[in-house]
Amino acid sequence: MNSIRIWAPESDTDTDSKAVRCIAEKIVSHYGSDFRILEGTKEAFNQASRQPDGLVKAVNTYLKSSRLVIFLLDADGVQSQAKRKEEPNSLINKVTRAVQQSQGKAVLVLIQQELEAWLLVDCLGVCCFFTKDSKIREKQKWVNFSKKNQAGKTNLITEAELGGKNAKEHLVELSKKILKVANPKLKPSDITQNQYSEQISDQVAKCIEITQGTLIRNDSLLEFSQHLKPPEENSIN
Repeated sequence: MNSIRIWAPESDTDTDSKAVRCIAEKIVSHYGSDFRILEGTKEAFNQASRQPDGLVKAVNTYLKSSRLVIFLLDADGVQSQAKRKEEPNSLINKVTRAVQQSQGKAVLVLIQQELEAWLLVDCLGVCCFFTKDSKIREKQKWVNFSKKNQAGKTNLITEAELGGKNAKEHLVELSKKILKVANPKLKPSDITQNQYSEQISDQVAKCIEITQGTLIRNDSLLEFSQHLKPPEENSIN
């Protein structure tokens, strides 16, 4: 059972799911693990969650072919999360029950500040995608640009006030800035057409570099990565 199953039932699009898998595979490569990354679908989750103990049974089925099931849910604000936990059949409570009954073979990781916060851990990687330049890391102009625009802790990107920027909006603005620097003659309409959107999250993920330096820029990404280490380095057995 040398596979790990990732279940992200809140993924809005197939591209989000592909982006998570891409990042997971990069983490596996970074740590030198030999795990195969598998996915649980949103449809399978919805079907299982409608049945009594359906998620528990689904997890047990997955564990016949995978050593670990990792649930990924979006982290809410403290008040919102507390409210959800008061509802017996809320998503987080259903997942928590399945995790608790898995005997340590299923875990829950809360993604802090959206999937885009995971993509933002590597500004140079984002530059690589939007400039379509695979050698961007060798160019001092873009290295300097990245140093200036790299967020230190991407899970701390929040809406400071109503109308402020969350991680997704932050990535949109970063992509527009990159496009302008790469081609100052671009028309505003062209920039809007080529800026970041959820539909290309998986393509951006392909350009993101996973290192210890990028992992520590997001606490939830770092937590996620710990479950993908080789067994001898991981307390999960």
